[in-house]
Amino acid sequence: MSKVSIEKTGKTVDEAVQAALLELGLELGDVEIEIVEEESKGLLGIGRKEARVRVFFSTEDDPKETIKFFLEDVLSQMGLAPDVFVSEEEGFYKADINCNDSGLIIGRRGEVLQSLQFLTSQVVSRAYDTHVRVLIDTENYRERHKAYLEDLAKKTAEKVVKTKRDFMLDPMSSYERRIIHTCLQNRDNISTYSVGDEPNRKIVISFERNGKRSSY
Repeated sequence: MSKVSIEKTGKTVDEAVQAALLELGLELGDVEIEIVEEESKGLLGIGRKEARVRVFFSTEDDPKETIKFFLEDVLSQMGLAPDVFVSEEEGFYKADINCNDSGLIIGRRGEVLQSLQFLTSQVVSRAYDTHVRVLIDTENYRERHKAYLEDLAKKTAEKVVKTKRDFMLDPMSSYERRIIHTCLQNRDNISTYSVGDEPNRKIVISFERNGKRSSY
């Protein structure tokens, strides 16, 4: 068995606890409760704060179920109605999410998706006391984004060869840069390299007349 937790808020501690139990479908004796913050009425109703509790409960030793539950809980708190399907792949778990607003999950250039993936991996790894790699996708976004980046790389490489001038792309994540590097690594007269510091690191697609410089 592994122990994981969710957080809930309410006008009172009891209301927050009851909200958690209702969502989990558990009884009070099945969980452990940590009061994160007690309710505060404020002054004349101004500055009122809701109570916040963290409810711990045990799960079966199945990371798939833990990943599914964690994602559904987090996304529900974002106002979404998620349906999460988790499969076990070679060396990692893949979570496919269907919901009423996939754009909110993806975020600008996939930033929210990446953050959600990192958070899920951290939480599940902590629950099972071992590194658990999680890949999260929604509406096949990763494949569509990869195809877009590869198309961008090829078209930019054509411009570089035609003009014999280097081109610098917009800042990208390390995951996105790796796709560009891989796409162009065997292209004649083209090399790629990265410049700048995170999170504004960029790829330069360069024209090479005599051989190719290694991509990095």
